[in-house]
This record gives sequence, structure tokens and C-alpha cells, in this order.
Amino acid sequence: MVVFSIYEYLFLPISWIILSYVTYRITKTVLKFIQIIFIYLILPIFYKPNFKKYEERWTIVSGGTDGIGKAYMFELARRGLKKFVIIGRNPKKVSDIKDELEKNFNCKIQTYIFDFYNNDFNKLRQFLNNINIGFVLNSVGVGRKYLERFGDNLEADEQIMKVNCKSSAEFMGCCLPIMERNGGGQIVVLSSSQGVKPIPLIASYSASKSFISFIGECIHREYKTINVQILIPALVATNMTFYKKGSLFVVTPESFVKQAVSTVGVVRKTAGCLNHEIQMLIYQLFPWSILKHLIVPIYLIHKKRMIKLHGTNILFEKSQYKSPKIVEEV
Repeated sequence: MVVFSIYEYLFLPISWIILSYVTYRITKTVLKFIQIIFIYLILPIFYKPNFKKYEERWTIVSGGTDGIGKAYMFELARRGLKKFVIIGRNPKKVSDIKDELEKNFNCKIQTYIFDFYNNDFNKLRQFLNNINIGFVLNSVGVGRKYLERFGDNLEADEQIMKVNCKSSAEFMGCCLPIMERNGGGQIVVLSSSQGVKPIPLIASYSASKSFISFIGECIHREYKTINVQILIPALVATNMTFYKKGSLFVVTPESFVKQAVSTVGVVRKTAGCLNHEIQMLIYQLFPWSILKHLIVPIYLIHKKRMIKLHGTNILFEKSQYKSPKIVEEV
């Protein structure tokens, strides 16, 4: 009787709490799965984003000479947008993209050579001031060659924080008053799934992507006539990730943007494609106190891959990850 009482009043309630929590996690994951299946497989059958309202206005693109930014801009051109302002630091790349868009899509192109690490935003603001901006793709960003502890490579940390945080946010700050003055518009911010939770060995990059996601979400709530979508993709085969082709977990830029562009006006924050959304379901299924340990082997494999690609550097070899104590919130 005493044993039964202990079970009844102690273990039984605890077991119900655990069961309820597990049920909640599974239910949340299943509902999210149903949602992404609807968004990426069912909705595109009968819904297409309306880009006609931006056709006579200019689309401003930062970071559009490579990777996702370039592919996204070309997909917009396929969807009917014909007026682009390309902002980049490499004159040859900017010129090549300009020629390609003019030749293949009969687009009108303006260009502006600008280094987001070291340049004058007042001049950029003056350049943009008389342009009727309707759509903004903010895809400028830099990554890491090596996985290192924060502080082991101050120059790389500074570059990431300056370009991905300060300059990326200031670029949107240049566009916002112009867009509002001309009736509003759409901004798409290229963030990253690595900014959803703090990731060791890429601390500055992870934090910078979290920062720009937060800024984008705040802008969406602050401006009634300006919509902001945040893209948080996983691995895409670009120069930044050092993947040259797609695989089971890595998508190509072209494959990614075809799905991502179709979500404009549908969701405010998304991984951008079905593959990455399914990968992100793991965030729904596991609490962070467990997940942070499960993802460590993935980044250690990536660390070895970077050594193989680029060789060894002293600071990189010192970057030994230590598993955190399980004391954080779920």
C-alpha cells in the first residue's frame, strides 16, 4: 500500500508530465511538417506571388554577384521583374551580371560599386534617393574559411560583424525611407539557419545572422507598408560554404531560389525550400538542451573538411570545442 502510494503520488505524475511533454514535441513537429508540405507542394499549384506591382519600380540587390543573391535575382527576372540596381564591390562581376541580365531577360540595369566592409553609406544613400524602390534583396554577407573560437581570429570576426551586422542593417536603413515615401514594398533578408541558435566555432557568424533576422522582423512590424521576409536556409552550394554541387543535405542556389521566391507574401520567416524545412524540423522535435549536443558532430566533420580543403592554421587547431553543461533552458 505504501509502495502504491509512492508510485501514485510521485512517479505517476512525473510520468504524465514526461508523456505530455513528448506528446507536445511530436505534435508540434507533425503540425509543422503538414504546414511545410502545404506551403511547398500544394500551395504553388494554385498560388503565384504577385510581382506585377514591382515591375515598374526598381529592385535593389546587395550581394547579387554570387551564390544565392545572384540566383535569386535571376529568378526574379524570370518572374517578370526587369529593373535592377546591382550593388557590389567587384566591378567585373557586377558588369558580367549586368550584361547577362540585359542579354537574357532584356532588363534595365543600374550598377553601383560599393564595398560593404569599408565605404561611405552617405554616398550610397544619395545614389538611391531618387530611385523608386519597390523590392529589396539584402543578401550581402561574409562567412568563415575556418571554424575557430571567437577571439582567435579578431580580423575575421570584425569583418563578419561589420558586413553582416552593421553594413547589412545600414543598407536597409538607406532603402526604408525611400520605399515608404513611394508607397512601400517588399524586402527579402538572407539570413541563415545557423542564426537560429548559438553555434560554437562560428560564433560571430551565428550571432550576425541572428542579429539581421531580428532587425528584419522589427522592420516588418515598424513599417505598415513594407513587408519583410527572412530566409534562414541551411547549406547551399556556394563559394561561402565551399560546396560545389548539391547533395542530400546541400541544395544548389538555383533549386533553392525557385522555391524561396514562391514563398514571398506567404510566410514571413522560412528556410526557403522543402529540403531545408525538413532539416529544420529537428528544432521542433528536440529541446535545445539535447539538440546542442547532437549537432556538435556535424560541425566537427565540417571542421575536418575545412582543414582538408584549406590546410591547417595554428589558430584553427587551437579551436577545441567543449561540450556545454546541460543547464540552459529548453
